Amino acid sequence: MSGAHPEDRADGREACWDLLAVPETVTAARRLVREALTAWGLSALADDLTVVVSEVVTNAVVHAKSAMTLSLHRQGRSVRGEVADHSPVWPTPLPAGPNEEHGRGLAIVAAYSARWGVDPAPDGKIVWFVCEERQAS
Repeated sequence: MSGAHPEDRADGREACWDLLAVPETVTAARRLVREALTAWGLSALADDLTVVVSEVVTNAVVHAKSAMTLSLHRQGRSVRGEVADHSPVWPTPLPAGPNEEHGRGLAIVAAYSARWGVDPAPDGKIVWFVCEERQAS
């Protein structure tokens, strides 16, 4: 696994890491996201963004079974995340009953992000998501 810290970028708005398709990658991705958000002063987004990243990276590890690139793009007080992998198969929401162990990942992504989607890439796909700071009520 290799990567750059967000402060290594000239504009402090992007962070990008190449990750392996192994289960330990999910924990590492959560740590990298928290570190980047702390460096950017956006720790308030850490809980939501790490949940979304966990789900999307897990999907890449389990289903794409390929190395991936996780990138974060700071957009004011929101962050766009992207996970690019080498599988042409797009994620598909699955029905999940109350006792099902799998099938809730994309519902969780939708619940914790303001918006998300999938774009084609020359050698696979990019799953993207945007998390925004929540307004105090």
